[in-house]
Amino acid sequence: MSPRRPPVRPAPPWHFPRPITHQLDNGLTVDRYVLPGQRVITMTLLIDAPLTAEPVELEGVATLAMQARDEGTVNHPGSALTEGLEGCGAAVVGAGASLDGATLSLETPQTRLSETLPLMAELIEQPAYADDDVARLVDDRLLAIATAEYSPPACASKAFYLGLGHHRLARPVGGDADTVANLSASSLHAWQAAAARPERSRLILAGDLPEDTARLTDAALGAWSSRVDVPALPPAVPPELTPTRRVILVDRPGVAQVSVRFGTLTPSRSHEDWAALQVANAVVGSMFGSRLNKVLREEKGLTYGAGSFLGPSRDVAIFMAHAECDPAAATDAIQLGLMLLDLDAAPITDVEARTAIAYITGATPLRMDTASAIAAQATDFALGLVPPDWFDGHMAKVATVSADDATAAFTRHIKPDDLVVAICGDAAALVPQLEAIGLTPEVRQ
Repeated sequence: MSPRRPPVRPAPPWHFPRPITHQLDNGLTVDRYVLPGQRVITMTLLIDAPLTAEPVELEGVATLAMQARDEGTVNHPGSALTEGLEGCGAAVVGAGASLDGATLSLETPQTRLSETLPLMAELIEQPAYADDDVARLVDDRLLAIATAEYSPPACASKAFYLGLGHHRLARPVGGDADTVANLSASSLHAWQAAAARPERSRLILAGDLPEDTARLTDAALGAWSSRVDVPALPPAVPPELTPTRRVILVDRPGVAQVSVRFGTLTPSRSHEDWAALQVANAVVGSMFGSRLNKVLREEKGLTYGAGSFLGPSRDVAIFMAHAECDPAAATDAIQLGLMLLDLDAAPITDVEARTAIAYITGATPLRMDTASAIAAQATDFALGLVPPDWFDGHMAKVATVSADDATAAFTRHIKPDDLVVAICGDAAALVPQLEAIGLTPEVRQ
């Protein structure tokens, strides 16, 4: 007789961990997420340095200033920093900027935290920004910008953001060719002095933290101070929600693939519709079995893949649907894609809503199974001015969203007639086809 299998029980509710928070005398806030068993510790510094504060002619300076830090510090120039980090088993695993602020992340073994924190402090307080290093990184960034001009997905995405208006979020986070070419070591040092201030920063540590982590953090970063002779960066300027239909076609004659983006700005996490919008987005495009992927790819064979995302920031969120198409099928995919985003015509069903809720509530804990994932989510919350305890309440709201709730929220904020439609393909072939379905594109080179 074979043994009886144990019953499969529902997983217990998952809760986002709560941090132990303290503030140093210099104003730096430290959040400690104690995660037993997570022996690789993630440390993330975030700086409240919105991209709207970048000088227009130096856009991209925040991104480069963060990415150039691991090229060396004042006390550990060049390879000395790399050797120091490697000696601790540590590494810089992420650096950059977003609309809401700048971030720098390191990972280190639990046993080497006391040795890594002083190096982290140097990276935060004393980046060397050597002329040769900055010049090389500028050249690398310019090459990446030039290369992206030959990539239909990159061109379509860039055109999509451009269509959102005149706000900073409409322009590349890392700057464009004209602004990046203006960057130098002196501009990075100027940004560092104005932006990297303890009172506008937060350090997040996640992992199986030693008991003396607070003391180690205070010892490493307690002496960090702001430059009193340099004004701090101004606060962020929130974008306006002004939806309007705009069709932008980036002309790339002869490309083998047409890339399409449609989307708009929506309210973000603080809005009462946010949970319902997340459920609707899952139904429309963020799940593999979503409407966009199922119809455009699986049923009609019009795209290589299709989906959508809903990305929140502090003041607004961006909804963007995307598809990659064979040139011969592009116009049909665009027309059908816009129809699929019209939930007035085809409301979300109860089965779709339940499937989306199960996906969101079931997949989220699986994505939070490492210290780095907790640190990344906590960083996102902090940049968005969202408290950690918001998450559990949000998941509870998601669980109660009905099909009618999801349909109503989506149709309130995402209207097919008000979307930005961005396309990268051969204008000579696409313009007459687009005009035939009622879309008049702005053609850009």
